[in-house]
Amino acid sequence: MRTFLVLMVAAIGMCACAGDEQAQRQAAVTRCEAVGITQKDPQFETCTYAYGLQAKQDALETAFEKQSNPFPDPRERRVPSWYQHE
Repeated sequence: MRTFLVLMVAAIGMCACAGDEQAQRQAAVTRCEAVGITQKDPQFETCTYAYGLQAKQDALETAFEKQSNPFPDPRERRVPSWYQHE
């Protein structure tokens, strides 16, 4: 039973990674097309690679920040915009 559970968690994790990578690739394609580099341009693969690396770097930095500071400073809490303290 324990082996089955470990295999199940590993399979779910692999599927999640594949989905994230495909979503990052699609976001990179969209960003390249937004700046005027289409799939016919020779720079398209370089552009999608660069935007993909940037997305991975951003995700890595976000994960590091969350890990290094799991309890944010209470003074940095955001106040809802509808709340007007007088």
